[in-house]
Amino acid sequence: MTAVVSRTTSLTEAKPPKQSIQKLPYFLINAFIIIFTLADRNRQLLLNQYLYNRLARDVLGNVTIDTTSQPCVNESDPGTSDSDADRVQSMTSSMIMKFDITGSVLAVFAVLYLGTFSTSLGRRAQLLIPISGYTVRALSILAVAFWDLDISWLYVGCVAEGLAGGIAGVYLGAYLYVSDITPRNRKRTLGMALLEGIRGIMGSGINVASGQMIQRTTFLVPALFTTCGALACLLMACVMPNHMQASEKWSMHLVKRSYRTLISPLSKSKDHRVRRMVLVAAAVYFFGFSTIYGLDRVRLLYLMHRPFCMSAITIGWYQFGRQALFNMTIITLVPLLHRCFPGVSLAILGALASTAEYTLYAFAQNDVHLYIALALAFGQGLPLNLIRGETSRLFGTEEQGPLFACMAVLESISFAVGIFMMSIYTLSLGFYAGLSFLVFAAMTAIVMLFLCIFQYLWKDYNDSLLQSEKASRSQGVTNQSASLSTSDPDSLVSHTQGSSEHSAGKQPGDNDENLGGGGGGRGGTSDDMKMVELNREHDPHQGSQNQSEVVTESEHKVSTSQISNL
Repeated sequence: MTAVVSRTTSLTEAKPPKQSIQKLPYFLINAFIIIFTLADRNRQLLLNQYLYNRLARDVLGNVTIDTTSQPCVNESDPGTSDSDADRVQSMTSSMIMKFDITGSVLAVFAVLYLGTFSTSLGRRAQLLIPISGYTVRALSILAVAFWDLDISWLYVGCVAEGLAGGIAGVYLGAYLYVSDITPRNRKRTLGMALLEGIRGIMGSGINVASGQMIQRTTFLVPALFTTCGALACLLMACVMPNHMQASEKWSMHLVKRSYRTLISPLSKSKDHRVRRMVLVAAAVYFFGFSTIYGLDRVRLLYLMHRPFCMSAITIGWYQFGRQALFNMTIITLVPLLHRCFPGVSLAILGALASTAEYTLYAFAQNDVHLYIALALAFGQGLPLNLIRGETSRLFGTEEQGPLFACMAVLESISFAVGIFMMSIYTLSLGFYAGLSFLVFAAMTAIVMLFLCIFQYLWKDYNDSLLQSEKASRSQGVTNQSASLSTSDPDSLVSHTQGSSEHSAGKQPGDNDENLGGGGGGRGGTSDDMKMVELNREHDPHQGSQNQSEVVTESEHKVSTSQISNL
């Protein structure tokens, strides 16, 4: 009887319920990411300005110098030279690189743990652990700014943040949470893209506020803002619904299989096309993240250097315009055009625009050139956001942890590679400060090449899935007809006559005889026909399903009798 039920289900399968994003959890994780983005964007601008100010005072011996309003120290102090300004830029670049390397190297191992053991931690713990480390770093910056401590104390926060997973760990937990509350279709890609866009739009505004706070107040106020944001995220992570409970306990067996789990997105799938797409996506992550992380750090110092000499407020407005543009593109362009441009077509367009933008940065001679490059900033957020969603759709819920762990590990490694771009900027200050942007343009062109390869593989994979689905449907209809004709040719004729009479306008009871004749002597009794009619009168939509049940039961008994005769 089990075989009959399962087969009947396949013949009369109803449409699956409409899948949608869970609204309340999605709202909560968006609020978490927005607050975290506000705190982190403020921290980046604060740390650059604070280190630049402290090192300028050390180099020039002038404790009253205000680098927030006039970063080109040779213009604010006639007693200084261009070499002194370049020295301050070089020292600031090197110090930022050291801090970031300390945290990112440790974060690689922490993210490896968080992603690999996602099933033994649960989603709430995957948010709590990294945000706790980030809070310690925010507190260390606040302490150094408040008591004017030696800047070496900032290493304490870097180490704590790195051991807990860093920024990559925070986003790992956030995207795993999103993968649990979104269905496995295009809504997941759209949901992740909207998550990036919303946090970007909200986060871009903090650049203006941060610039105002830094230039018009002391460094203590923005440091306090970042600390309060980190503490708010820590509190939200504590009360966030734990959508995926820990399904496995910690054991040595779990540790031994960590490596296999981590590389499972590349090796577990039996379809070689899926493995190739994941491998290409990994290359996009690596080069894309390396470019973005290096660019974010070099650009802030580049805008403070000659001939631009932008103040903290001007940099805040420039960063606001740039980030608002590419995040508005994600929120508006992706939902409107994702059906017209399937796969990662929009991501290829975004990579092309970013390549042109970075090239303009390299040859910019005045502020006008920078604002022309600003108009091309719409493409920066498209490649990584779209390919992240498309890759996530290739795997089920259990594989999301290893997949996002791979992404986070690549992100941490890319973070370290991007940091070394600071050394290119430092070495080129004396002869050509825009050299690093030519490197960024070349790396983005490589990203565009891999996106084209992914698009080709994606199209081939989806076309094969559509062909397989059509073939399985036609094969199912053929098998059903062959089964009916093999069991009893008369039943097929009478079944067809009954269907035609019913379509000609007869009442449901008019074809009872035909149905009974088709099943008579083979397992179809009058009681079965009465049950069909009763169910049909009770619910007209169930008529076809009950009719299929009777025919299926008859077919099953026929095949059983034939096997016994053999």
